[in-house]
Amino acid sequence: MSEARKYKGPKIEGGIDAVILGATSEGLAAAALLARAGFHVVLIETPASRPRERREFAPGFFAESGDPLAATLDHTVVEALDLYRHGLAFSARRLETLVRFSDGAMVTMPGDPALAGEAVAAFSEVDAGAFAAFLEAERRTARSLADWFAGGERPALLDGAAAEAATASVDGAVAGRFVDHRLEDYLRAEAAFAIGARPAEPFTYLSFIRRLAGEAAGLQGGVAAIEGGGRGLNNALRRACQAASVTIRQTDRVKDVIVEWDRVTGVEFDDGAQIRAPIIISSLPAHETFLDLVGRARLDIEFTRTLDIKELPIASVRFNLAINGPIPDPHIAARLDRRFLFAPSPLEIERAFRAAAEGTAPEAAIGELVFPSAFDRALAPEGCASATLTLHPLAGKPLSDDQWRKEVSGAARTIFARLVDGAQIAAIEAEEALVAAPPLPAAMERRARLAGASGLEGYFFCGPETLIGGGVSLSAGRRAADRARDYFRKGGFS
Repeated sequence: MSEARKYKGPKIEGGIDAVILGATSEGLAAAALLARAGFHVVLIETPASRPRERREFAPGFFAESGDPLAATLDHTVVEALDLYRHGLAFSARRLETLVRFSDGAMVTMPGDPALAGEAVAAFSEVDAGAFAAFLEAERRTARSLADWFAGGERPALLDGAAAEAATASVDGAVAGRFVDHRLEDYLRAEAAFAIGARPAEPFTYLSFIRRLAGEAAGLQGGVAAIEGGGRGLNNALRRACQAASVTIRQTDRVKDVIVEWDRVTGVEFDDGAQIRAPIIISSLPAHETFLDLVGRARLDIEFTRTLDIKELPIASVRFNLAINGPIPDPHIAARLDRRFLFAPSPLEIERAFRAAAEGTAPEAAIGELVFPSAFDRALAPEGCASATLTLHPLAGKPLSDDQWRKEVSGAARTIFARLVDGAQIAAIEAEEALVAAPPLPAAMERRARLAGASGLEGYFFCGPETLIGGGVSLSAGRRAADRARDYFRKGGFS
């Protein structure tokens, strides 16, 4: 008998329940949750979705990838995946926020919002009671909307008396509330940060409510510093995936998603190899997820219009700064392990949005500053400091333009000098711009459409466009895993 010829064609792999595209935080969370529910999961880690390792951006100064702060970390995911056991840790919990105003005055907001009244009393005694009562009322509203912000159903609360407040602008909601108007400047800066709409526009106040609805390290409305930044969180999620027996594969060779009769059936690689699976979850950007991997011809026409919406020309830019020598400003140097916020005047914010729309660098902008080296001394030489400064709003222009990079870096130096008096910047690195989110209702409508209206059965999405208001969340990955699990158990794949 002649020996049977060996098949040398493309490999077709079956017996897999779900494929996750992208090893982002959301993708890792979705993969681990499905695997813990008993699914056989393969996660495809593309190069673009991998977090960068700690890198040296100036001699002796290092930066971690991702946002160093967490304010909206989904506690359901943290508990379900036992992320603390897998290495999730916080360098600091309940971070104070030192707010510096355009006139140089300062107020320190405590890490626990419930104590804000006491802190305000030292700044403006006449406003302490009103500010505490205002913040507590808004926190109650935020609690009632937290599930909606995380991807749940629209609450009936928004159809009643609270509807007017939900549609309010930042300016309309805070103007005239306090004797010292600088407290309004603080609220305006918190609400407008990372949002692509002016504080005078409707719905923008919901951004502040969303901020209060978030939870970090067990505290509603709190801010925490993640040990290792975004890389530290992803490492914990990766270990959770490994513990749940997720198969992780590193490749940049994914060619397309296989679609048969309006239903996904797997992914194909550039050599013709396939992984067959009835469920695909993508944490990659929407354009890549739907247009590059599937194509317009297989998508609902109305859905593609969502993909064609142009991104807002407003962005945030994160800068890594190398501070050569000690911080001479005693107010800052006393506690570097805090969050620092520059709150411009209303006129300065309006001018900043106008500059962003015109494509020019602003004279002033909202600035959020953290000193990562205060939590990890290995990030800077002895006696020096590394800092991360995020500015908003800026024009969403590519930072590959050397002239634009120089202009925005100059703006970062200016805002840093207004926040920290006298510090010497030895080097500055501008990371890629983060496109600002539209006002919350529009962002959440877009999220709902991208998550469930493509017209393809078995295809689920938790990419960056599902994130509301910036910052790491894990809620999108959880919701995608929930939808995929329900689809599978109802037999939608058969």
